[in-house]
Amino acid sequence: MERRDAAKGARGSHHHERTQAAVLLELRTVVRDDVTDPELEGVRITHVVLSPDLRSAKVHFAVPRGRPRSAVERAFERASAFLRARLAEGVDLKRTPELRFIYESEEGPA
Repeated sequence: MERRDAAKGARGSHHHERTQAAVLLELRTVVRDDVTDPELEGVRITHVVLSPDLRSAKVHFAVPRGRPRSAVERAFERASAFLRARLAEGVDLKRTPELRFIYESEEGPA
């Protein structure tokens, strides 16, 4: 029985990682291609951390140098419902996670 539980845990972990990767890819694509708010232009989503139950996601982001962090945070809050709706369309999930945006660092020009 322990062996089955361990195998299930390994599969669950793999599923969680794949789901996180899919959410990250979808959010990056939507922010890059579909969001029209100029405050989010050039903002990069660096990584996503999903809760174990997949009900919430911490979306880490970096802003271009010189861009006010607070303006970007407000823009993400305004776009949150849109981003969740696009996430629901693009990633097959039982429940679309609540999104919480986490400022990570500043970036210089690439």
